Amino acid sequence: MTAAELTRYAKTLLEKQGYRLNRVNNIPVRRRKGTIEKGWADLQGYTSEGIYAAIEVKTELDRLRPEQIERLKDAFNCGAKVYICTVDENKEPLLVEFANTPF
Repeated sequence: MTAAELTRYAKTLLEKQGYRLNRVNNIPVRRRKGTIEKGWADLQGYTSEGIYAAIEVKTELDRLRPEQIERLKDAFNCGAKVYICTVDENKEPLLVEFANTPF
């Protein structure tokens, strides 16, 4: 699956659970350079209860960078719901809670 497909999967799944999410894109365009610090999650948002959510999207060939791990840890330790959206061994989309990862 592509990163765009995984992003749509995570956004759709979590919005059904009540999350309000926005895709964060920090790709430079023309003369405008990106403005977000390194490590911020691909999808960010909140619930009606005020819980922040951060979702990092990774294709099967992609890996978390150290600054992403640190940012996700920080958000998790501050009480955010943090997820990694990737694919399983059958190349099916998978949403993993950060608390269940080895980081």
